[in-house]
Formats: sequence, structure tokens, C-alpha cells
Amino acid sequence: MARIDAAPLALLLLCCAAAGTTPAGGRGDKAILEMLHIDKVSASHRARAHPYMRRVYQRLDSLEERDLERSDGTLVQSFRSVAGPDHGPPGWIWFNVSSLNPSMSGGELVLFRKTLHPSPLSVTVTLHSVWASRQRPLQESPALEERRLDLDHRAASGYDVFDVSAALAAKPLEVLGFQLRYTDELGSLVLHEALTRSLYCLNRGSVSEPLLVLYQAHPLQQ
Repeated sequence: MARIDAAPLALLLLCCAAAGTTPAGGRGDKAILEMLHIDKVSASHRARAHPYMRRVYQRLDSLEERDLERSDGTLVQSFRSVAGPDHGPPGWIWFNVSSLNPSMSGGELVLFRKTLHPSPLSVTVTLHSVWASRQRPLQESPALEERRLDLDHRAASGYDVFDVSAALAAKPLEVLGFQLRYTDELGSLVLHEALTRSLYCLNRGSVSEPLLVLYQAHPLQQ
């Protein structure tokens, strides 16, 4: 079995704490909260691994089974989406990365595709990023990635995964945002926020909310 350092697990727990979440309580506690109309269910899932992270750990297991001479574990850090900064532009997906480990050089933006078009249809999507901090204004990057996106089917995993390694060059800052921008064959489709909300699960508190996964090296090949 792959050896996963204690550091990544601690970092993941720190991210949960920063978001104001707590581990799930017992069934009795849940019943009392529901009786008092206090909704904690949406936050409790953050104490559990995101479904995509289970795939990452399985991949690490597979890699280390083929390389038994490795002496060190692979450092992986993940962040769930957060509310954007007060001065941030609308229509972006935000992550608080203030606890970002300086050794991280590879990253993935992981989005769960919740809807499919009933007939063959494709668009071109470009991914952009922006860094935000209290000390400096927003800094938007050039396009991180451009690809053709087929709207009538999804990857086997259900997730669209974008390589965002280039966005880490500006670290260390506090908040990192991403936006998908779409064009059709005529280059005229600009409903960026509406399309993203239609295609992807963006609800913070959902089990498949947006995820930012960072690695010491480039993202694992899925």
C-alpha cells in the first residue's frame, strides 16, 4: 500500500478547520440539530475525503506498488471551494490557499459534470486564473489551458480535470480563482458564468463541489 505522509493529512485537516467545519457527530446529535432547525449536514461531509481524492490515493497505491524502492511518500494537498473575496469579480471559482505548501509545483482543478446535452455538441473552453491577496490587486493570468469540450458525454470519472500547474508560479498568495470561458465554432459564445453553472456542480457543501488538488510534481496521469 502506498505510504502517504502525515503532512498531507494534516494539511487537509487544516483546510477543513479554516473553512469552519467540524467532524460529523453521532446520530443523536444530528437529530437534535434537525429538531432545532440547525443545518450542519452540508458542512459535515468535509471531514470525509472528496470522491476524487479517493481516486488519487488509489493511483498513488498503484504507482508505489510498481516502484518498491521509493523511500519517500508523495505529498498531496487539496482544497475545497470557498466564497470569493469581497473585491473579487463574479463568476469565478475560488479557493483559499493561504496554507499552500511551498513545495507544490503541480495542480489540478477538478469539476464534476452534472449535466449532459441530449445531442452531440461541443465548445472550446479556456481556463483562466486570478490571484488575490490583501496586499496587492487581483492579477489575472493568460489562459492556462484550452480544449474542446464535448457537452454530450463526460469522462469515465465524471470529472473534467484541468491542469493548473502554471497558476502556481505566482505563489505565495492567499486566494486563487478560476474561470472557464467558452466559444462556439463561430467564436461568439460568451455566457461564461451561466454555462459553468449549468454544466458543473458548484455548490459548496455538495459532496462533488469543485476541488483544487496540488502535487509536489506535475499532476498524476489519470
